[in-house]
Amino acid sequence: MRHASRWVAAFLVVGGLALSGCERSEAGAAGSSGEKPSTVEAVDGSDTKKVVLTEQAVTRLGIQTDTVAVKAVAGANGKTATRTTLPYSALLYDSKGNTWVFEVIEPRTYQRKKVDVEVVEGETLVMRSGPSLAATIVTVGAAVLYGTELGTGA
Repeated sequence: MRHASRWVAAFLVVGGLALSGCERSEAGAAGSSGEKPSTVEAVDGSDTKKVVLTEQAVTRLGIQTDTVAVKAVAGANGKTATRTTLPYSALLYDSKGNTWVFEVIEPRTYQRKKVDVEVVEGETLVMRSGPSLAATIVTVGAAVLYGTELGTGA
């Protein structure tokens, strides 16, 4: 019985040290200035919000972007047509099956935009409507931005 209480005491000490270490790392995660890594702001006339990240948050998340482009794509009839495309990796699905991408609207500022998908061909998505030509969209890190916008992420 005495040995069991020693193990319990040792477990509590080790557990307490581990938890106190977590508290310090979470406090330090915001940076030494105490700045939050992200803010979420309402956008007038939109159901979506914009997510603003610090430079450090962009780096930590590994945010990568690409641009909406026009490319020649083979149609169903075998003819080549010019279509508006973006990388499939940029696409997000919400719980209702709607399709979205995050567009860079200002430096380190992202807003979710609706996309009407025509077809997906390999790693390329052909869209009927969505962000404008040459818009910069997020291809890596969009899921974290979505969670942040909804209040489930950092």
